[in-house]
Amino acid sequence: MPKTATVPKKYGATPSFSRIVRDKSIMHGQPIIKGTRIPVSLIFDYLADGYSIKDILNLLPHLTPDDINEALRYGSNALQR
Repeated sequence: MPKTATVPKKYGATPSFSRIVRDKSIMHGQPIIKGTRIPVSLIFDYLADGYSIKDILNLLPHLTPDDINEALRYGSNALQR
């Protein structure tokens, strides 16, 4: 059963993302998957082009399903701000 996104308990609270980092010295500060140079936006680009999560994991085998799920939660959170 897929995990559901959690809603912050307090309005305006920011959930923490342990797998997503931003560092100005890596990819010009774009949010990336921790330990990689893979921007979160690349995950969305693949999905928009019709790739499944399984396809993305085959293309980027060092990523885990949890990395992909957290990238999606990060994107969702960014859109709600």
